[in-house]
Amino acid sequence: LNFAGLTHMKHIFASSTLRRCLAFLLATALGACQSQTASDITPDANSETSTLEDVAIVDVDEEVLNQVFPDDFAQVCSGIAFQRAKSYEPIADAVHHLYVFHREDDSKSFSKSYRDMPEGWELPFEDSQDAQLVACLTITNQELANTCEFPPEEGETETYTLETYSTAYDVEIYAAQSGELLDNATLELQGADCPMFHMFTEGEPVDTSDADYTQALLEFVKPYVQPDA
Repeated sequence: LNFAGLTHMKHIFASSTLRRCLAFLLATALGACQSQTASDITPDANSETSTLEDVAIVDVDEEVLNQVFPDDFAQVCSGIAFQRAKSYEPIADAVHHLYVFHREDDSKSFSKSYRDMPEGWELPFEDSQDAQLVACLTITNQELANTCEFPPEEGETETYTLETYSTAYDVEIYAAQSGELLDNATLELQGADCPMFHMFTEGEPVDTSDADYTQALLEFVKPYVQPDA
């Protein structure tokens, strides 16, 4: 990496399907080991114990396989209800948890956003089934705002360039369980000024940056996430 500055780190997660497969394989292996261990014990003295242990293992397997993950909510952005989510019933001053997804254009798939949300708005993955709302952003237009050049670092000859773009986003908010579209809008945001520093990937001297939608999104979804009294 060329440390011409700082940027937020992207979180990379395996798909929920892959994670379930891995969880299933792990649970199956553990179950086989447990069954083998139980069979090594004297059958007459421990047959009831081993049976109970096997049942416990099956229960754990089902819990793992039925775990809801944040990525499961992406289908709501395509108008498909996620019935395992918690029902959305707006209550004044209560927090109705949401997940945010975005995509570069309408030909791409939605991916989980990891922009900072106010504390308590999003849930840790183990409590994902309690989320009630899904916000979805799609980039619809980009216009070059600034071209920022960074001189070569010591020992380098290549100039690094950052292009910032004014960006239009279509944003929608859904009730996750029903798939109902609650509201939609277009956010037209100005591209950022040139920063003092930026982090470039090695071998890629040109980088781009879309307008930061975080604050505008928070203002749009707040009446649904945390309704006023």
